[in-house]
Amino acid sequence: MPLNPQPYGVGVVGTGIMGRRMLAALQQHPRFQALALWDPQPEALQAAVQATPGVHAASSLDALVHDPAVALVYIASPPASHLQAVQAMLAAGRAVLCEKPLASDVDQAQALRDAVLQAGRPFAVNFPFARSPASLGLQEALRSGRLGPVEAARIRLRFAQWPRPWQAGASAWLAGAAEGGFTREVLSHFVFLALRLFGPAAVQDVHLQRAPGQAETALRATLQHAGMRVEIDAAVAGSLADDNRFELIGRDGRVALVNWGQLEQDGAVLLPRSDSTPATLDSLARLLDGQADHGLATADEALAVVRCVEAMLPG
Repeated sequence: MPLNPQPYGVGVVGTGIMGRRMLAALQQHPRFQALALWDPQPEALQAAVQATPGVHAASSLDALVHDPAVALVYIASPPASHLQAVQAMLAAGRAVLCEKPLASDVDQAQALRDAVLQAGRPFAVNFPFARSPASLGLQEALRSGRLGPVEAARIRLRFAQWPRPWQAGASAWLAGAAEGGFTREVLSHFVFLALRLFGPAAVQDVHLQRAPGQAETALRATLQHAGMRVEIDAAVAGSLADDNRFELIGRDGRVALVNWGQLEQDGAVLLPRSDSTPATLDSLARLLDGQADHGLATADEALAVVRCVEAMLPG
């Protein structure tokens, strides 16, 4: 039995596409109840409230933070706002689930991680690969030895355009170099998975294409782990709006995580694509229940991702 049989009250900061997707998932999970929303854009806030039964618009971020019914705050605002928002939530004694990237600046990410450790409150970063069935299957394939010695690892990303059409509401910052770009928004997920698979990494051999002030259009780089090189090839140059692949190549076979949630081995589908959000929320409930084996991404892991990602985006 859970330590807290009542649903945890949730406040959501940021009602863009990610905030709305999480709201829909929270509505379906028995351990959570979305209560309060806040967004600095009144139109976006009211649209989310009208689309989500049982929630209300907080009058301010401070009002949401100090709502006694809110035990957990999900932060889905742009990266530059994360440090201030997380500090406010932790100071008020709230648990936090924060969107990635932790920040678009290493110093801010370090300060956020330090604030989390000092506060000692439940905190996790929303990297779905932490708990998705396909990513766990990829890890099991590596650790079981059934691939034989793994000789290569590759990450390949392709986008027809950036930002993607469904990100139109956030294009003002996603299209810029300061906070946006596919390296922070998409590649960061795969960097997280590489760090989970192979441990700490140094970034090498960076080849970046980016116009002044604009998000990158192509990136080649290497993550050098102890005993493993992960080759990265990403570009806005594909026929699909979102085409991605993380592949491990062993002497006795190969396994790949494809299109966010499908697991393939030697070309055959082992696990069809599935939504990882329910598993993430299951683990989030375990974290709030005080269980250490929740498996979600920690502040330390998220900081390591930021260090790698920002090393690929100099200046």
